[in-house]
Amino acid sequence: MKPYRIYSPERTTYTDRVSGVTVHQLTHYKGNSVHPYFTENAWFDGNRKFIFTSDRENVTNLFSFDLESGEIAQLTDFSNERFGPARIIKHVNKERNETYYWQNGCLYGLSLSDLSVRPIFIAPKDDRFCSGSGVLNAGGGITGAGGKYIYIGLTEDLSQRIFTRMSANYVGFRETFEAKPLCIILQIDLETGAARKVWEEKCWVGHINPSPTLDGILTFCHEGPWDRVDNRMWVLNANTGDVRMLRPRKQDGEMIGHEYWLQDGETVGYQVHVPTPGNPVRTTYTGFIRYDGTGEIEALNGPMKSPDHVFSLDTDMIVTDAGKAIKLIRREGDKFDAPRVLCMHDSSFYFQNSHPHPCFTPDGKHVLYASDIEGYVNLYFADIPDYDDLPYLDETPAAQAKR
Repeated sequence: MKPYRIYSPERTTYTDRVSGVTVHQLTHYKGNSVHPYFTENAWFDGNRKFIFTSDRENVTNLFSFDLESGEIAQLTDFSNERFGPARIIKHVNKERNETYYWQNGCLYGLSLSDLSVRPIFIAPKDDRFCSGSGVLNAGGGITGAGGKYIYIGLTEDLSQRIFTRMSANYVGFRETFEAKPLCIILQIDLETGAARKVWEEKCWVGHINPSPTLDGILTFCHEGPWDRVDNRMWVLNANTGDVRMLRPRKQDGEMIGHEYWLQDGETVGYQVHVPTPGNPVRTTYTGFIRYDGTGEIEALNGPMKSPDHVFSLDTDMIVTDAGKAIKLIRREGDKFDAPRVLCMHDSSFYFQNSHPHPCFTPDGKHVLYASDIEGYVNLYFADIPDYDDLPYLDETPAAQAKR
């Protein structure tokens, strides 16, 4: 099957005004285009293409971007409202060359080879996990190592009690945390559709992230204000049911979050914000720890503005997005270098999709990010030069003007 539509390249290239780095604006459409979250794998076809969602013709659909040609291909058609709203999971199962979406309580697989669609799993009717309009309150959707299973989170629906608008300034975030909704993690066999409950608790569970290399090992978080949750990061062995805290809090008021797997699939990266006596600004560390709790590295890296999203392929270099710049920061033993500007994103952070959420390409040579600097969210792709050629953030004209 051919794509529903091929859009001519929208790509333009410019030189960043601060760093001199080459930046490619990949999309340019009067509708938001959103790349996968930094914990999800977007890449396929030998990492020549990535998937993203875009609002075009008044419908949100799944698209692919070809880095060589600049072509944008529409992979789904959700324009027929009688089939109900779709929730697109922006993650590629590399082993099956497949991605997934929910519609009317059914999990579907979409082949990226021929765009064929197959039903995988129909969620049992359970009003606890459905909104008043009947939409299943399902999250997650990342596949584990080997591509055999997908992990789904079901969260008790509280919409009759709590008004939420998480995508815009986290309205209802604290109230949902305090309500302790029933949450279940399901492991679904992508061949048979068989589902197995691997975790359940009366606590708000989020960010279900399977290791990309270790079968049955995944992290999840206790969602809520970082300084109030009992422990942010947890490791679950879906094969045995064993659950353990990962990097327990070491002092009152410590905030931990934004966890993600490094490329090795054995190490988890995260942020730590520590109260500073007599100073309202917290001291920030970027941490790395193995899934079994060993090999902890926490390097001084702050203070950081919030929100700030940190991502890395290894323990040597991170990319972050706080403020108005995409920054690269190199680890130097027990501390990080001062931030260097890769390019300016100038995004508003006004709602979730306008967060840049920068991520390295699998080869570490580029950074993909989002920005709404032109009104709509569009996707950008920055080339990475020699690290030492980049200017320090505090040496930029804007920083010097504040002195």
